[in-house]
Amino acid sequence: MRPFLRLSFLLTLLAVLVATPGTARQIAGQIVDADGQPVVGATVFVDMTTLQTTSDADGRFNMPTPAHYAFEVVAISEGYMATGVQANREDCRDMSITMAAPVETMGEPLDEDMLSFFELAAFSYTRFARDIEMESPDVLRHSFDESMNAISVESTGPFVFINPALGYKVTIHDFRMGGNAVAYGWDGYTLFEPQTAEKKKDEKNWTKNRTTTYEGSRRHFLASLMAGDMKKQEWAAWFVGGPGAAEDHSPVKEAELKGIYGEPLPILFDDDRPGVGRIDWAGWVRIKYFGDGGDGRWPEFIDRHWPVSDLSEVFASEMHVTFVELPTYQAFVDDTGVILPSDEPATRELGYWTFHRLADMLPLDWMPE
Repeated sequence: MRPFLRLSFLLTLLAVLVATPGTARQIAGQIVDADGQPVVGATVFVDMTTLQTTSDADGRFNMPTPAHYAFEVVAISEGYMATGVQANREDCRDMSITMAAPVETMGEPLDEDMLSFFELAAFSYTRFARDIEMESPDVLRHSFDESMNAISVESTGPFVFINPALGYKVTIHDFRMGGNAVAYGWDGYTLFEPQTAEKKKDEKNWTKNRTTTYEGSRRHFLASLMAGDMKKQEWAAWFVGGPGAAEDHSPVKEAELKGIYGEPLPILFDDDRPGVGRIDWAGWVRIKYFGDGGDGRWPEFIDRHWPVSDLSEVFASEMHVTFVELPTYQAFVDDTGVILPSDEPATRELGYWTFHRLADMLPLDWMPE
């Protein structure tokens, strides 16, 4: 190839690479305090990922963009409250994060009984719960409602635990959790730090355990839906009257099932944003995974902690079934299976996905090969 043509080809290739969504893009911005002064040495990371960096002498930072479309960029520094700012892969080049003074956390330290209850609610009855090593339980403060058997927990500092089965150190800033051993919700800014393998087999075991954890998860279902390979990935979904119901009206056309309404209606629609789709339905959808994923201990968990009812019997008898409703009839999801942030709850879930615990968390920048 002649030099001129070679140069022209390389310039064209560079232009294509720069213009390709998600390729070679960077998150960039500045961390400042309430007076607009730069915060030096702040840790900056993408929530629920392993992506992190440090702000320089001008408070500026730069790091890779994650694969999922919308994300939260978080800044933490001693003497400040953890602060997150929403961004997306099309608009993340000129961010400004203003940090504020910390807010005092109320509540009592966890005694031995409350710590055991917290561990049950947060970790247990998932595959790798027994392997969890909490490094900072002393930062947790709680209140307890005896009538509801419910615990409310906040942290005075980073809540840190090690998951040796998945190979991550997990740090949750501004950690908050509420609920009981059956159903709970938690919030906070989460950073995953991959562990260093001490033995050759560690990396192999981590990959195997991460893949097993991903299988049958909500991300797995939504990524399969977006890719149009539900059948290949061993998923099925049906419109139903409610949790515990099972009908044959499939919203997934490739399942080749026709119900009482004739031709199945889709549940996924195109969106103007690249790599984003709109899931849209009214009422409940019953979702079942036919693959090898799933934890056989969760029916036992229901039997022990859920009041006896027809619904609990349905949950216990169908290990890989989840019932999902869209409270606002629609939500947006990207091609990695991540639901985009919304002011309203994106989904309401009952069944298998409800019983995932912190021990089953994976960073959003990890996907099986």
